Amino acid sequence: MIKSRRTRLGCLALAGATALSLLAAGEARGADAFAEEFNGAAGTAPHSSTWNFETGGGGWGNNEQQVYTSSRANSRLDGDGHLLIQARKDTSGWTSARINTFDKFTFTYGTVSARMSMPMGKGLHTGFWLLGTDIYSAGFPESGEVDIAEHITGSNFVHVGIHGPTTTPGTGNGSLGGLGAGSLDLSGLGNVAPTLTGRYQRGFDVKNIDPSQFHTYGVTKTSSAITFLFDGAPVYTIAKSSLAATEKWVFDKPVYVLVNLAVGGDWPGATDGATADAATAVIDWVRYTP
Repeated sequence: MIKSRRTRLGCLALAGATALSLLAAGEARGADAFAEEFNGAAGTAPHSSTWNFETGGGGWGNNEQQVYTSSRANSRLDGDGHLLIQARKDTSGWTSARINTFDKFTFTYGTVSARMSMPMGKGLHTGFWLLGTDIYSAGFPESGEVDIAEHITGSNFVHVGIHGPTTTPGTGNGSLGGLGAGSLDLSGLGNVAPTLTGRYQRGFDVKNIDPSQFHTYGVTKTSSAITFLFDGAPVYTIAKSSLAATEKWVFDKPVYVLVNLAVGGDWPGATDGATADAATAVIDWVRYTP
């Protein structure tokens, strides 16, 4: 996710009920394996014991077009074991959904993954990602961010990576233009993002794939490294020891899960006439193992 989006986190609202299959019971759940299979009646909400909604508009720090809602028009089960996150355009503009597990499911180390398909279309931005649970106290980028899968504007790649703080304000490689490793492949999109200072990024593009088909995206966190997985295979590892002296490793703490579908903005750019008025990300499951 582009970092300027974090300037507004929105309000949290409880979701409705579906079926959550716990593999190991426990109040904290951060130390327990679980599988969210999204089994439930068509038209119902994701399970309120696991998921929150972040709602509102205002651009989300990136001049985005959508207003996030808790409406079933934008997030619902399909009755066949899937969660639908749907961006919709009507005469008043775009609405969509952004859900998270803040204060409900967190983990520090282990593997979290999701099987999902993402919509194609200019100006669409699907994300499956993690933030540190101290986001409200420490702020961003001190909280750290792990992008397990980001897909933009109908491209044939998915981006994975991390973002963290530098020890010196005004330093870092946080811009998306002109970077080598750690930047998205935006060569065909032009200069669409401002420089982000005081923060760094590391990343990798999983290329020549079809994100509109179901794939499994995952990440394994340990005390020494973060490894990204595509269809169960490791594709990119960031070792704690590989960071520069000015780059802080802020990933030895609890994180929570977010899934969202954004529309337009400075990054990845505007929609066009070919962008569907109803674009849907389909999540088959989200699973965690310690």
